[in-house]
Amino acid sequence: MSERERVVAIMGAGTDQDRAIAVACAEAGARIALGTLDRSQQQEYAVNSIANEIWSIGPEQFATVLDATDAADVEAFAAQVWDRFGACDLLVANHDTFTEAPLDELSPDEWEATIRANLNAPFFAAHAFGRRLTEQGGGRVLLIAHERPGGDAAYAAAKAGLEGLARAMTEGWSHMGVFVEALAGVQDPDGLARTAVERLARTR
Repeated sequence: MSERERVVAIMGAGTDQDRAIAVACAEAGARIALGTLDRSQQQEYAVNSIANEIWSIGPEQFATVLDATDAADVEAFAAQVWDRFGACDLLVANHDTFTEAPLDELSPDEWEATIRANLNAPFFAAHAFGRRLTEQGGGRVLLIAHERPGGDAAYAAAKAGLEGLARAMTEGWSHMGVFVEALAGVQDPDGLARTAVERLARTR
């Protein structure tokens, strides 16, 4: 029996980065699941546009609109991936809600909203998929930890937190074949796509 097709799930806003990752993984033969970060029409249109491009390449794909800051929504998306494809090999969580509030003007509400979008939401994704990957016998998670000049303190704290989260999850799950990695720095779409395909190859 031939080896099953790889499966890649991408959670993002439908950016050029998300498109480049999805296309590169599809060209490598992977089936693609796309999930939004919020329920806006803009993101719905963007991820469906990517899904259409994947359809033209050939692999099976689907796109789902969800609120990535809602743990129940994320759990439902992860369940949908396994229901649809029976497995997942790589999750790419590209959460990037950027703010520029000056430190002396940063309100508690702005702090909480930024942490929720840029740290809590990636945790929900990595946790929902990671638990299933351990049951499956292995897989990888990539957390995109953007660095943006001018970002506010909450944004910087959230992105730094992804590195600690990745280390803790890898320490807890690596013996079950699951590895979580935070990719720090400004990442160009083509570079991220190459990294995703390389990490996908490691799941074989």
